[in-house]
Amino acid sequence: MQFEEIGNMSGKTLMLLPGTCCDWQTNFGTVIDRLSEKYHLICVNYDGFDGSDGIFPDMITVTEKIEKYICEKHNGRLDGAIGSSLGSSFVGQLVMRKNVHIDHAIFGSPDLDQSGPVSAKLQSMLVVPLLTSFTGSEKKRNKSKEKLKKILKWMMKMLRNS
Repeated sequence: MQFEEIGNMSGKTLMLLPGTCCDWQTNFGTVIDRLSEKYHLICVNYDGFDGSDGIFPDMITVTEKIEKYICEKHNGRLDGAIGSSLGSSFVGQLVMRKNVHIDHAIFGSPDLDQSGPVSAKLQSMLVVPLLTSFTGSEKKRNKSKEKLKKILKWMMKMLRNS
């Protein structure tokens, strides 16, 4: 795994965790220069996506490596962590496990946040009506709310058992 620290070394620490099959250069390349002006960036490339012959092991192993790095290099604390797609899962693991402290955990998705302005607008014009169509009436909202609760309870149970 690779950790590269760049940017304003006296600024607040911000860890960038890329998505599946991506390196930080691909996921965050368009914003690195601007972020570097203000933040001390810790850019992560996972095993298997870091240019080495290594293979991505599993979520827990990678999470433990990230925690170890934060503990050893930053006294177990970051001002912020931004995860894109798979990286969001790592941000969630770091927060949930409580082995390190992160002031601001930011969860992103490559679906819209890495699209160009025109593509993002078109995607949102398609996705937003789809996602809001089931919330039109009180009955639909309540049914959706109960369904989401069941899904979240199931997900939390699965996370606790893993």
